[in-house]
Amino acid sequence: MNILISTGKKIRILREAKGLTQENLEEKSGINSKYISAIECGQANLTILKLEQIAKALGVEPYEILLLTNNADSDKYIRDAINKLLNEANKEKLRTVINKLIEDITKDKLKDFFELLRLTI
Repeated sequence: MNILISTGKKIRILREAKGLTQENLEEKSGINSKYISAIECGQANLTILKLEQIAKALGVEPYEILLLTNNADSDKYIRDAINKLLNEANKEKLRTVINKLIEDITKDKLKDFFELLRLTI
């Protein structure tokens, strides 16, 4: 999968996780919804400035959009991230992450889980 397609896919996943339509994202980011569609389909070359606008509208940092870009669908990446967390976290941090994971899965708040995971790892 090339970087345009994988980055667009990650943006779509984050947008949908926030419950936003492309039109909602247009309102929040100032980027035309047709351009957002092209980005999500991997048909537009995303500039750093547009990445920053989209990230801000989605409530994430630009690097977070790129962080999982090539690994968003990789079970190995997820297993590695969990193993790293388990190996490096103290019991209290681990308990916090597990509780938050259960809560986020229950509430379908994927963004909050990734934020916690980012802060913990």
